Amino acid sequence: MLFITGTDTGVGKTHVAAVLLQQFQLLGLNAAAYKPVCSGIEFPTPTPSTPQHPATGFWSDLQRLQQACSLPARIEEICPQRFLAPLAPDAAARSEGREVDDQLLSDGLQVWRNRCDLVVIEGAGGLYCPLSARSTVFDLVQRLSCPVVVVAGNRLGVISHTRMTVELLQRSGCDVVGVVLNDIAPPDTSNTDLSRSSNARQLHTWLPALPLLQCSWNGTCLNLLQPESSAADWLQQTAEKAVQRWLEWTA
Repeated sequence: MLFITGTDTGVGKTHVAAVLLQQFQLLGLNAAAYKPVCSGIEFPTPTPSTPQHPATGFWSDLQRLQQACSLPARIEEICPQRFLAPLAPDAAARSEGREVDDQLLSDGLQVWRNRCDLVVIEGAGGLYCPLSARSTVFDLVQRLSCPVVVVAGNRLGVISHTRMTVELLQRSGCDVVGVVLNDIAPPDTSNTDLSRSSNARQLHTWLPALPLLQCSWNGTCLNLLQPESSAADWLQQTAEKAVQRWLEWTA
């Protein structure tokens, strides 16, 4: 198992999870995706013949994960708890008169037992995002006790957010295997966020012991920024840890 968390919402966790699923597949591994809970349904452009209705809605993040899996996967297997409102999952559930099943957040992984070599798990928002009335993403990470990749959006503020996320995880004993600095906007000369050109250097300065990778806008691979190693080596080592933890969890 490998857990993908983020410094915040909108930093590209799903994109990075999909890239990792595809890279693990290239290593010859059968990799599945799991998102314990999802909220915020989307709709195609409504027409008189197809008005907006839950039955016509979809969750684009789940579709992206489904496409990246290396084995057939139904949306219900990837995400057993799905809600309509674009709110934190527990609030979205309450808006429908429902409640997030706290135990199912982890037990939903059982559907992948004996079917794959590893599971890439994507959280929601940042570590303290409420998943249920009792659990946050951080609680689930600790419950699963698997290696963690932190995704950080390449924008102003990322240094503080990333350091706080990493330090919280490490203080709790979590194995943070890397930070992915993800370009969340295309290269555009009209973008005035000058930090995008210096964030990688700053993160490497403040988190020198952690592998730091960068993912370009809509990129299909991860580039390791430390010259003493390679992205291929990092992927292999991370896959080995994820496979081992999955074997332990399913034993």
